[in-house]
Amino acid sequence: MTPRLFTKISRSLARDRDLPLGARLAKGRRYVAASVLGASRLRGCDRVGARARVMGRPTVRNDGFIAIGDDLVLNARYAACELAAAPGAELRIGHGVGLNFGALVSATRAVTIGDGVSIGPYAVIADAERPDGADAQPIVIGDGVWLAGRVTVRPGARIGAGSVITAGSVVEGEIPSGMVAGGTPARVLRPVASTLVASTPVAPSAPPLHPRPSNSASPTPPAQPRLPALRGVILADFTTGELATRLADPADAPALAVIAAPYGQVMQSLLTPADDEGTDFAVVWTRPDQISPAFGRLLQGEAADDAEILADVDAFCDALARGAARFRVVLVPTWTVPAEQRGLGMLDARPGGSAWTLARMNQRLMERVAPSPHVFVLDAARWQAAAGRNARTAAKGWYVGKIAFPAEVIAEAARDVKAAVRGALGQARKLLVLDLDDTLWGGIVGDLGWEHLRLGGPDPEGEALADFQRAVKRLTRRGVVLAIASKNTESVALEAIRNHPEMVLRPDDFVAWRINWHDKARNIADIATELNLGLQSVVFIDDNPAERARVREALPEVLVPEWPADKLLYPSAFAALRCFDVPAVSAEDAARTALYAAEQRRNAVRHEVGSVDDWLAALGVRVRLEPLGPANAPRATQLLNKTNQLNLSTRRLSEPEFLAWAAEPGHEVWAAHVGDRFGDAGLTGLLGLERDGDTCRIVDFVLSCRVMGRKVEDTLAHFAVERAQTLGAAHVVARYRPTPKNAPCLTFWRSSGFGADVDPADPAPEAGVHFTWDASRPYARPAHVALEATALEVTLCEATP
Repeated sequence: MTPRLFTKISRSLARDRDLPLGARLAKGRRYVAASVLGASRLRGCDRVGARARVMGRPTVRNDGFIAIGDDLVLNARYAACELAAAPGAELRIGHGVGLNFGALVSATRAVTIGDGVSIGPYAVIADAERPDGADAQPIVIGDGVWLAGRVTVRPGARIGAGSVITAGSVVEGEIPSGMVAGGTPARVLRPVASTLVASTPVAPSAPPLHPRPSNSASPTPPAQPRLPALRGVILADFTTGELATRLADPADAPALAVIAAPYGQVMQSLLTPADDEGTDFAVVWTRPDQISPAFGRLLQGEAADDAEILADVDAFCDALARGAARFRVVLVPTWTVPAEQRGLGMLDARPGGSAWTLARMNQRLMERVAPSPHVFVLDAARWQAAAGRNARTAAKGWYVGKIAFPAEVIAEAARDVKAAVRGALGQARKLLVLDLDDTLWGGIVGDLGWEHLRLGGPDPEGEALADFQRAVKRLTRRGVVLAIASKNTESVALEAIRNHPEMVLRPDDFVAWRINWHDKARNIADIATELNLGLQSVVFIDDNPAERARVREALPEVLVPEWPADKLLYPSAFAALRCFDVPAVSAEDAARTALYAAEQRRNAVRHEVGSVDDWLAALGVRVRLEPLGPANAPRATQLLNKTNQLNLSTRRLSEPEFLAWAAEPGHEVWAAHVGDRFGDAGLTGLLGLERDGDTCRIVDFVLSCRVMGRKVEDTLAHFAVERAQTLGAAHVVARYRPTPKNAPCLTFWRSSGFGADVDPADPAPEAGVHFTWDASRPYARPAHVALEATALEVTLCEATP
């Protein structure tokens, strides 16, 4: 042991002098093991700082100079990381750097990586491309940079502090500080600050996941913009360090800053929260024998009473209900037992067996938490199945470090947790755009004719493609809409969709299509514009890797998953997508394709009539308003969290938070149902009011893009003024808070007739604008709109004469 290491261990033990002697010695042994192992696996480097944590075996090829700062985290468990320095070259890595599996960092001349840099899986950082190094140019990566998976940093690149590079991008030239960049080559997309989840209330700044000392070469590092992070807590009765690391990985957005509660203190942490824990989400992951001692006895072969076990489950659910109120989203994995645990063998799935009892425990858990709108049970058995043979090695990890699950299970869990958080915060994808040839069917329809396409049985590929279409159609029942972007002759492709007997998807299943010979990226952008959806809502599936690369490059916000070459794998590849998860499915979601079809009929009428007023009069618009309550709260909360364009304040609340706000004295929320002669668009608007003295504030003014432009906005403003008069207010005030996407809301309020407290010509007010109306004056209701408002005690009807 080196004197330096001995000094560090002594200081650490001194700091922990309040711990029992045995715990202090155990911590010292772990410190020695971690330090010695990390240093030994990086022994080819010239200098390695303190507390290096190395998982797996990296490759170090050092013919020059390699220096690494303190607190390195290097994960080579799944694929080797490689650090290389050619003769005369320098590779310098700062403090607190994270290097993920499969990454390559190669210096032929000079590569400098700053403090706190996160490098994703299979990233390549190389300052030369030619074998002889003749094209070598130094690379500089600033402090706090995040490189997502498969990013390539080319010779001469410079990335400013705090910037984020999206997955699969190629960086050449200079990226300024604090920017999100992506594409091939990478270009600046937006400032990092704008990637914050616009929905969530601003959470306290998260502490760094890997505290690090300052770099002596840079005593005053530049101020960095706040990185996009949601804060949460993991409550578990086993070691969760790897789960926290995976949740913090920016390669799979969003990056989640995680605080781990004290080991084995789940019930205590639920009932007595720590002051500094995050409140955006919680993962409560427990083992069944720790929740129910009676089930533990059953695993040991003793008799156990089912009623006692279920009572233990009920007690856990009661604690969960009390603790869950602090979080916006609570995720509870189901209980599992180790894969090697066979219990009673062939009798284990009968009464008295562990499999039987565990199934009843999980069923009871699901039943008890189902009424809660923000507590969700995740299927941990599927995670365990994904681990395959490695699941049987978990027992070794438990004895070594109280690791209950192998890495493959943790990886699946992290992906599902992130998908659930995205869905709960309104970030699910809404539009699936599909290619046709060799994607929806086998073969080229223009060459073969629709009669000879491979689709349906008994052909194996045809059967797989039919199953893929069935899976896509099931997705429409969850509110996702479908479109086509295909290089084809439109009449030929539509004939195939209409006439092929094995076709599952028919023309009525698609809300839009671009079947032509134009650039697919342009076609996808046109479809999104037509449907009034942002590109961040779009998923594109195509069998052609060149087309996928083109769309990724041109439209970085569109999700373009890698797609297997083997058509037999299409159904499983589609089932593995996690971008469509939502916390609830409403009647409006299930009928969304029909709603878009009705919108197309409305547009057809618009072209037939002479003016906008004539068109609106022909529609026969109806608006029905009702107070927010338990029956409409799920859809209302979904609308509040998903709507970006016509949204006054763009605040995001969970369902309990929204109901609680509406129940406060002086508050009321009205849900607007909109329909016309072509159909019912459902609950598509929200109006939240707050009475404060003689002022009635419009807090929420939300309208779905599907009903924008039909004077429903003016109808909501009319109703807000009427409610203010009823409540005895003298003024109605609407404060517009700008976001990158709600400019249409500002456009409406500027034309509404409300008075603005800034120059109405100002195109981008940074601090927001107050719009005011004198409540003594009526606000005209559009003549073509029939309004019905059902209050708690009185019904007001205003219909067009």
